[in-house]
Amino acid sequence: MQMMKKRARKITGALLAVTLFTLSAIPVGAAKLPGASYSPVQLEAVQSKKMTYYKNGSASIPNTLDWITDASALKFLPLSVIGDVTSVVLDKEGVYWIGTQNGLQRVDFNASDTKDIVQYMAGPRYLYGGDNHVTGLASDEAGGIWARTASGVTHIAMPEQTLHEKSFIYEDLVQTILDRRGMVHGTSFTFTDTDNTTDAVNYNSATGVFNSTPTTSDNDGLWTTMYAMGEVFRYKALQEQYGTNPTSEQVAEINDAKAAALRATKAVLLLDYVSGRGNGFPVRSYMLTSEATAATVGNTVYGYQSTNGFWFQNFVGPDKNNPNGIIPSMQRDDGVEPIGYSMVRVTKDAENKKGSMLFPSGGTDVMNYNGLGLSQASIDELNLTRPEGQKLGIDIKTIVETTESGPVYQVLPVITAATNNSTAKEDKTTSETNKPLFQLTAPVYEQIPDFFNDLFPSSVIVDGHIDMNQIVYKADTSSDEVIGHYAMFYTAFKYLIGDSNDPELLELKSFIEETTQRMTELILKDDHYYIEDATGKSTQWSRWLGKYFNDSLSTMEKQKQWEFSVGVDKDGNDALSYGYEDAPLNALEVMGVLKTASFVTEKRYPADSLKYEMAYEQAFASSYSKEDPYVNGLGYIDMALEYVERRIVRQATNAYSDNGNEVVTMDNAGDSTNANATLHNDWTQYINYSDEELGWFPVFILVTLEQDELRHAKIVEAYDQWYSNEVREENPFYTFLYQLAHPDKTDVDLQSAVRFLYRFPEFQIEFPVEWDRQDVFYIEPGDRDKAKQTNYALAPDERRIIKHNSNPFANESQSTGVNPNYNYRTGSIEAGSVFTLPYWMGRYFEIIKE
Repeated sequence: MQMMKKRARKITGALLAVTLFTLSAIPVGAAKLPGASYSPVQLEAVQSKKMTYYKNGSASIPNTLDWITDASALKFLPLSVIGDVTSVVLDKEGVYWIGTQNGLQRVDFNASDTKDIVQYMAGPRYLYGGDNHVTGLASDEAGGIWARTASGVTHIAMPEQTLHEKSFIYEDLVQTILDRRGMVHGTSFTFTDTDNTTDAVNYNSATGVFNSTPTTSDNDGLWTTMYAMGEVFRYKALQEQYGTNPTSEQVAEINDAKAAALRATKAVLLLDYVSGRGNGFPVRSYMLTSEATAATVGNTVYGYQSTNGFWFQNFVGPDKNNPNGIIPSMQRDDGVEPIGYSMVRVTKDAENKKGSMLFPSGGTDVMNYNGLGLSQASIDELNLTRPEGQKLGIDIKTIVETTESGPVYQVLPVITAATNNSTAKEDKTTSETNKPLFQLTAPVYEQIPDFFNDLFPSSVIVDGHIDMNQIVYKADTSSDEVIGHYAMFYTAFKYLIGDSNDPELLELKSFIEETTQRMTELILKDDHYYIEDATGKSTQWSRWLGKYFNDSLSTMEKQKQWEFSVGVDKDGNDALSYGYEDAPLNALEVMGVLKTASFVTEKRYPADSLKYEMAYEQAFASSYSKEDPYVNGLGYIDMALEYVERRIVRQATNAYSDNGNEVVTMDNAGDSTNANATLHNDWTQYINYSDEELGWFPVFILVTLEQDELRHAKIVEAYDQWYSNEVREENPFYTFLYQLAHPDKTDVDLQSAVRFLYRFPEFQIEFPVEWDRQDVFYIEPGDRDKAKQTNYALAPDERRIIKHNSNPFANESQSTGVNPNYNYRTGSIEAGSVFTLPYWMGRYFEIIKE
């Protein structure tokens, strides 16, 4: 499909009239939060880098270029420091382009932002094949440069462009290569040019064509939520900007935004129906059986599937009888019978994801593991229908570890002859003739609603319904997905739908209400505060229970080491629960879940809405439990306020363990990152940047929805701890949220966040980047990244392509050398949601203004 600079839609007179009528009914006005004192940053057109790549010897390289191969134009540096400079161009705008043996620099002493005076360009994004030895430069007389190396030539054009114009590039890429039935995330791609007269590669070419086959992602729902939220705010921002009398082109742009928001929102909602379990269970992802990534050995459910994870294949129809019965927690009590079942596929995770111990006081009971072992209640129920000699946990079981008391057995979702009564491991030998001894099943109670039919090709629609037998879905859903879903529920419900009378949006509203109620009931079921899976226990990461956060806390606080932020038991052993450091994030998550649920279900499920609000209010009622009996949800705001403290404790405890179970001091510390950071109380070395990203979603919900001043202040106080590191990143995703949390502040560094958007690459292609730089100071590796870090955040177009879940300071993915045969026509590309969500949210809340 062809990528165009800007899409336009022809609108019939009737449709235009209907659209204008609808728009006129929508109130137009400022979207600032109450009490907002900040002034929006006025955006402007700025120079943006657009590259064209020419392999050495290409006939497309202009033969009229005036190549400069000396440094005589460089006057502001002494000769003693320019030994590696190979060529210098001083263009008519007074900008210096400096070619060196180690890359290209652009120096503009008149840059509006001092951080942009020097820009560094190296690696294959800027210099052909990553050949950083520049042999010649030539001005293009339009603000850009031609850069030559032994491997090829790159033309770096620098035309002015608004952020609004840039946003169309990200939207077009979604439409052409990144959309997979409404889900949006990164993919591999191929690029061709229908203009056969050139052998250059120019992604901006009007005749350029991107192609891809998007595949499943581990966090389909989360990444699509980010895109969907951005599209909702695009829709709202454009409505407010264009007012009640938009032009036909503006109407087309608004309609594009609405269609994109609706499609992506539906794609996320579908994940809550695709299993057919009927209880609001959110799946991580799904595939069609026709997709290459869904293939199994022998093309049966008994053969090995190389796409790893906890995947189920549906078997729906009158002749599909569940061979394994139904575990108690999945049995309905309203008389509704299953219409089929789903069976787990043979994958590495399903065979050996035994998990780690969750609670220091938990022993070896299966509920104390965060892996995929079945609960005892589930095992007992399944054994009622299993013959003698095939009883689970007795005859069929797997060893997951060995203690002083002997082997610890679990019943994992897949057990084969090779893993039965043996150590858990990956077995790829299964087939139709060598079936596993056990494969877990789950009931299917309902069809996927027809509301989602338009997301699928006609080949998947049978008798007007989505053919569930063509669906393979991924379970073991994490809290990452769950909080993403709730943020989308809230955003779509409040901002996309609002008070609209649009029938399509009203139908969407009904599904959001139903899905929110179902999933919240699943979380609060029996007060367990987790997402229950087909194992009869929680998924690996979707848990928000008090014991998970605080087991053994009262014991640790009595030990002398606690004075040094070290959490150990009476024997001096690490006693922190598995979820101890997750508590501040997960506390905010479940608060965001409950607040969203109360808001969304108020009209349709008033009794449940009240229940959710009461559960939410418990977070502020008193302090949290530190020992049995743990009260789930109680005092969770206090845990949310311990983000920095718990990072320090976890870091100090790691350092203690690394140091032979001795508290780290200046006299005995080794050279580990944990020890050094502990000595200096530097918790930023122990940051999980994925947690930073996830923490954004509940905070956004809570700061825009909570009306009580005291509660709001505590939520903001909790987020301030996160932002004390995020401020270093100069990322609008965090900066704009901080401004929303502090609408009265007028000194937030919005300009640096805007610079992030200005410097954000048009094409999020995952080029390796060059780190052999002399203008950057490096600090020691972070605990999690194991790679040295820059001491400040480089501009987005000078570092590797990342989403918000990676360390922006980490020195990773660097170029490994010169490749004169570098293939610019294939690669991997990320979605532009990192740009579009903060950009359109900033536009809507009038933090920035075009």
